[in-house]
Amino acid sequence: MTVGAAYFGSRIPRHVAADMEDLARRGFTGVLHTFSENDLAYYRETMRRIVEISHRVGLEVQIAPWGVCQMFGGEAESRFTAQHPELGQVLETGRVTPSGCPNNPRVRAFLREWADAAVETGADRIFWDEPHWVHPEHFGLPSEHWGCRCESCRSLFREQRGGEMPTELTEEVRAFREDSMVDFLGELVSHVSRQGARATVCLLPLTGGVHGISDWSRIAALPGLDTLATDPYWKVFGEPAGAYVAEYARRLRELGERHGIGAQIWIQGFRLEPADEKDIVTAVSVARGEGIEDLWTWAFEACAHMSALSGSDPAAVWEILSGALAGTPAAPLSDLDLRSTREILQALDAANADMLEAVIAAEAALARLVDAVAGRIGAEGRVIYVGAGSAGLVAALDASEWTPTFGWPQDRIGAVVAGSSLPPGPERDAAEDDAEAGASELARLDPGERDVVVGVSASGETPYVLGALAAARRTGALTAAVVCRSGSSLAASSEHALEAVVGPEVVTSSTRLKAGTAQKLLLNAFSTALMVRLGRTYGNLMTGMRVGNEKLRARAERMGELVTGRPAAQVAEALDASGNDVRVAILMLARGLDERAARARLEEAGGVLRSAMEEVS
Repeated sequence: MTVGAAYFGSRIPRHVAADMEDLARRGFTGVLHTFSENDLAYYRETMRRIVEISHRVGLEVQIAPWGVCQMFGGEAESRFTAQHPELGQVLETGRVTPSGCPNNPRVRAFLREWADAAVETGADRIFWDEPHWVHPEHFGLPSEHWGCRCESCRSLFREQRGGEMPTELTEEVRAFREDSMVDFLGELVSHVSRQGARATVCLLPLTGGVHGISDWSRIAALPGLDTLATDPYWKVFGEPAGAYVAEYARRLRELGERHGIGAQIWIQGFRLEPADEKDIVTAVSVARGEGIEDLWTWAFEACAHMSALSGSDPAAVWEILSGALAGTPAAPLSDLDLRSTREILQALDAANADMLEAVIAAEAALARLVDAVAGRIGAEGRVIYVGAGSAGLVAALDASEWTPTFGWPQDRIGAVVAGSSLPPGPERDAAEDDAEAGASELARLDPGERDVVVGVSASGETPYVLGALAAARRTGALTAAVVCRSGSSLAASSEHALEAVVGPEVVTSSTRLKAGTAQKLLLNAFSTALMVRLGRTYGNLMTGMRVGNEKLRARAERMGELVTGRPAAQVAEALDASGNDVRVAILMLARGLDERAARARLEEAGGVLRSAMEEVS
């Protein structure tokens, strides 16, 4: 389940970082950043940094064209239409407005440029917010007027309808406007999709009137659309919260199921009072009851930073919204260093309990990965882990256990870790930022179609790991990702993705904690399940293990006794004859074979003891 909030205003990265950490601590898993034309002109690189900051604390990011061309939601003004008034929508009176026309090719070209910049920020989804025809009242004009009758619209109307465009809002004009908006959104969604990005369209909760789209299925069916959203702000529209939210949540859920896309509902979070608590809780409950698992609110801190949108007590409203959307807010950890040792440990234990739920939620994806790898590697394929920092160490640790625990050939398991050849220090720390190094260091292992390359990264954005997996894909290797947030670049670029969304760390951004533990659990489960599937155990006994010391020799003898029922002395003798190969020793005792015959039988069975036992029965 995704729980997000819109965020706008601050463009100072250190302030944004503190706010993103606060969102994550409260249990939010997503944030929407607004990207206005002013941002496009002056804060383009800053916006990329803001997206990166959000990803680092585990938040999925949507980015919206805030007021762009005055055709999308938001209070920002349009530089583009101010500089090009000839591109504005024309009312039926002939009055030109500062709202761009969706049928004008130059307007569409500018919006494609905006979309290119939005994709470049690294956002997970591009959020086309409340696309609409001109709202005359936004420009101090009577609301009964409508647009657009510019030359682009009139020419297109003549081409499509075979006559002049009326000055009245006839049913034919309404149909033309809806066709135009669907075509406009279709072009934008398709443009984003072609770049490998995901698109969300958020429609106004209207199906009639001047601004509503009557047939939402036309939007839901747009090629490349990832998510359909709407924002039934009950207080804005003067509607009862429960019934209003339920109506549109149900509509989205049905469209999502029919067209195979996501459904997203926005909960009102502005111009509210503490007395609206019941409506807030009802709206969230109703949306979830209708099966909506992608819930967001507009906006951060109940718009306390914008006096025109905040209520009288936005802090109280924000607590209500946070609690309703993200569950009971976690106790603030800003006083962690002032707590007793026992309280510090309690905070860590509570965080780990949440982390375990995230790992369990990835079980189905993990099962698909294990099955895919088991069917892929055959008798020669390898598994290669790639990671950096804590994630790289976790990956290397798991790889180091395959051979001693399961007898897996040493040359068929490995880990490529950023900076592993460098001494500890800044140079080693910086190695994870080098995508080319990741690609070249993986290439030295010459991966092929039988191999599997698993990228391990808490954020899913580590350049070294992304570079390595890109190189792996070019060789035809199967690729997988183990990440701790949803919607990451690594997951999107892999054939299999294990996403354990663990949320904020007790010590902010210290991914060796929940993220590192989650990755260790997932890799433990992956390697163990894979080895069981490949016959490296007999039941739950690790009969493929390498016997390298007295402790393991004693363990091997006990396994031999359990499987064969033979006395310890006979098991010890068979182990000696087999060179401490537990599987061969068991076959010798259970089926009365000499060492040579038992080893040959095991090889014929592909090293699977159970199959070898059955074949000679």
